[in-house]
Amino acid sequence: MTLRQQADVAFTEAHAPGPIDTAMQKQQPRVFVAIAALYGALAVALAAAGAHAFADLLVGRAALRFDTALRLHLVHAPALLALASAHALLRPRWWLAAASLMAAGTLVFCGGLYLAALGITEALIPIVPMGGSALILAWLVLAVAAVIGPRNRGEEPA
Repeated sequence: MTLRQQADVAFTEAHAPGPIDTAMQKQQPRVFVAIAALYGALAVALAAAGAHAFADLLVGRAALRFDTALRLHLVHAPALLALASAHALLRPRWWLAAASLMAAGTLVFCGGLYLAALGITEALIPIVPMGGSALILAWLVLAVAAVIGPRNRGEEPA
């Protein structure tokens, strides 16, 4: 065995996931599927409430904020679901980064806008752009992960 091959074997053994890491990695996609499902249900409920219960409350800037939050919410719930389903196609750290950014970004961006639109509080408005930035970054991380390729060097997903 050449020195290069020995180094490759040592590197692979040193960075091989242990049983706890593997078990957690198997649970992560299900967590993001659950988050996506909850986001989807909440988005539909808020759309209905916005059209009926909050119709008189949502005028002017409040209507714009609510509509913006709702559009992004309805787009990112199925996007997160698709991302959760794509976990086997991407390297785990890149996948986890993209999924975490998308879940957190949706919560911060949409949540802050909903709270302001409904007159609950405008205290979160200053951090709403951070949620938007997290969403943009999630898409960029996903693009890089797709270009980098499958989970293991030279190995296509099953």
